[in-house]
Amino acid sequence: MNHNITYLRTAACVVALGLFFSVTAFGQGDAEPVGRSSLTGVSLPKGALRMYDKYVPEEVARTMNKIVAGGGGKLRQGETEVLVWTGSDLKKAGAKTITESVGSALRSEGWEFEISGTESGITFFSVLRTQPERRGLLGFFGEAEGSLVFAWTEVHAAAATPTRIAENDDPGGSVSDYSFTTPSGWSRKDETGKITLSSVDGEKTLIFLPLMDSSGNLELDAERILWQLLKGYETWSGNGFERDYGVFERGRTAQGLEYYRAYRYAAQKGVEDSYSSRIDANILLVKLGNKVAVAVGRQPFQSDSGRDSTGSAIDLILYDLRFNSVKTPYNLKSELLGSWSTASSTVAIAYTFNPNGTFNKGGAISFRTSHDATRDKVTTTSYGMTDSYSLSGNVITQNYKRSRETYKYKIRFYETKYDKDAWQKKLGFLPVEDPDNGTIVFRRSE
Repeated sequence: MNHNITYLRTAACVVALGLFFSVTAFGQGDAEPVGRSSLTGVSLPKGALRMYDKYVPEEVARTMNKIVAGGGGKLRQGETEVLVWTGSDLKKAGAKTITESVGSALRSEGWEFEISGTESGITFFSVLRTQPERRGLLGFFGEAEGSLVFAWTEVHAAAATPTRIAENDDPGGSVSDYSFTTPSGWSRKDETGKITLSSVDGEKTLIFLPLMDSSGNLELDAERILWQLLKGYETWSGNGFERDYGVFERGRTAQGLEYYRAYRYAAQKGVEDSYSSRIDANILLVKLGNKVAVAVGRQPFQSDSGRDSTGSAIDLILYDLRFNSVKTPYNLKSELLGSWSTASSTVAIAYTFNPNGTFNKGGAISFRTSHDATRDKVTTTSYGMTDSYSLSGNVITQNYKRSRETYKYKIRFYETKYDKDAWQKKLGFLPVEDPDNGTIVFRRSE
């Protein structure tokens, strides 16, 4: 990446007055308070506001375009982030302290932060990191009219495979490393650069893509990649929902690989808010070294509770998702040990799994529900007869002495949270003989 960006100073200064007038005039609904950068993942000084994409002034967008165009066609623009500090937070800390803090945070996370020059109150800079993957950003910052504006955009080599892809695009790369069972009710189409699952009604799609670069933070990667892939969409808020609301999950696959998934509400950019302009969006990331495997799903708005939803498909796929290149064994037993419970309004079941290969199963002593299935909190232990179990990979076999019955389930361990609630530990059971019958979800007993 070329660190000498003097060529853009004059052009940027021409729009400086308009830029700062536009930014400092933003309303309360034009930006959101943030503690971290969505582009780099670094912590931000107190009082940072991130402008929503649709409210970013045209002057800022044009300046970023000129920065990238100044590369002589060798650079391609990626995601852009515009941060603002204003009011008492800016007055107390000062622009110099804030920008120096951002630079220090970048350097502590392995980034190079270089000031290229300052003219007419606007300072230009470049940011570069080579590990765990090579990434570069260009940007500028300046203070006027009681606000500090800090804007940057990620740049890529023009010949590189585009990060932003639509669902009808073939992004290139291979998806041959994926191995999973297609859920019942979904059709599958394999291509060189993607695997597409489609629901019977044709309204829902789930697409598996080649590996992408990772920042090392799956939560931040999920937020960044989701909106890169869903061209023309952004987070939706309304009816009591905020822009960062959703249902989130984290855990490990059957091979012990770290994963993160998110279910978000989305709406078309620049379209008058209406039911038809909204969709449900799902993204699954699985960490493979310094890369992530990516699956992204979309469907009609607020249809994720259905058994044929993309979220339900991802849930089933996670029970046997594997990557052919991964050979490291993974022992789930340590995560299984302890007490787990599930409850409805009329039935409660509880298990306690012991280190010696035995388990207790019985009804729950007590339980309570707090809102819905996502946020039930079970506070029970199990009782009853002692029987035996064994594990082979992620398949548990339960042997009952009295009835001489044997049951086999695929299992997985994960945590979920709804909006900004606390994470809850869960254990999922999927019957081996009848997976279409659905899963049983247990929560860690307290």
